Amino acid sequence: MISRTKLLIFSILLATAILSACSPPALPAAISAGSAPGAESTSDQDPNLVERTPEPTSTPDSLTRAVADFGESVGADTVSFLGLTGTDWINLGISWLIVLAGYGIGGIIARIIIPRLTRRVPHPYDREIRTVISPKIRQLFGLFGLWFATQRLEFLGVDIKFFLYDLYFLLGLIISTQIVLKIIDVGAKYYTESLQPPERQVEMAPIISLLTRLAYAVVIVGVLAIGLDRLGINITALAAALGIAGLGFALAAQDTIADAIAGMLILADRPFRVGDRIFIQAIDTWGDVVEIGLRTTRIRTRDNRMVIVPNSTISKNEVVNFSYPDPRYRIQTHVGIGYEAEFEKARQVMIDAVRNTKGVLKDKPVEVLYIEMADSEMKFRVRWWIDSYVDTRRMLDTIHTALQNALDGAGIPQAYPVRELRNKMNSQEDIELRSGLGKPDGLEVPNPED
Repeated sequence: MISRTKLLIFSILLATAILSACSPPALPAAISAGSAPGAESTSDQDPNLVERTPEPTSTPDSLTRAVADFGESVGADTVSFLGLTGTDWINLGISWLIVLAGYGIGGIIARIIIPRLTRRVPHPYDREIRTVISPKIRQLFGLFGLWFATQRLEFLGVDIKFFLYDLYFLLGLIISTQIVLKIIDVGAKYYTESLQPPERQVEMAPIISLLTRLAYAVVIVGVLAIGLDRLGINITALAAALGIAGLGFALAAQDTIADAIAGMLILADRPFRVGDRIFIQAIDTWGDVVEIGLRTTRIRTRDNRMVIVPNSTISKNEVVNFSYPDPRYRIQTHVGIGYEAEFEKARQVMIDAVRNTKGVLKDKPVEVLYIEMADSEMKFRVRWWIDSYVDTRRMLDTIHTALQNALDGAGIPQAYPVRELRNKMNSQEDIELRSGLGKPDGLEVPNPED
């Protein structure tokens, strides 16, 4: 049973032969410009059209000569049907067989070579690639066979061959583009589904979608450039115009582009994730990350305010992440003890008070460090660990209460600022001061004149 593709190819050849025998069609202006030998170019010719000259008819191959000799020997060249001689019909049949052979070779390659080339691709992505590539490979080889079959048909005019070659080229370019786009699509799907955990797939979805569309755009622009160049259209002016337009757009949207690039770097590098608590020092903002977009990052503060920060701002400043890689958090506070206290006893009392407080991690050390001999106190730094940064303020309240109760219960005095005032006075000022305060018992007031 003949497939639709084979029937279509044979129909193209048959229709081409009939049209060529009856009345060879004129080429479009863009193709036929300068095609006739000796033709002079007109002054009003479009400067964007490149002059293209059809290649001369190739020398008949041995198969064509053998068919011609056979047709002459049996008198087939004297028989005519639909404007073609018997020899022409024999060549047309041979060309059809060549097309079928090319299509068959493509099928063999699709069944044998393609599975070997894709055997390293993980399942089921290898099947997706083969499902798309295999028929396209057969079509490409069928087109190559059609080109070769058309080339050997001597009854086709130069212009009609020139037109068909362009048609075959454009069809092959379209098929190749479909293959490349499918490979890009499968690659993006494979990379997305390989990300773990599943939340990572949601985070990377915007950047993968953007990169996939950029790859599509690059491929399509390249294909259009190749196709237009094949048709003889000068793309230099078009490329220059697109370059100027792109430069203007880049200058006008440089802040947006900077934010988008920073967003992609944040999503790829992952300095923080959705749900992390971060602190951005330059803008003195901290809170929980709600959303990471391509242009902005949204942070919800503890007082339920939504702060929208451009990604370029985040990329230029230091970010403190309280959640990653470990949400456990070390807290510290300072306690002042009077110098009359026994500091080793005070140290142990504070360690026991902190360690016995609910919420303090038992597998982490509790430290009480004597860090400074201040003017009126011995200053200690108390450190301990909690399970999550979320409990920071609540734990400070709990620990301060426990320390206060423990120190008071142990009779350890806490330091208060002490100031000693010394004032130098002469004898008269001293007498006046003593007179104002009253003469103490048994105290003789000296006479300044003595």
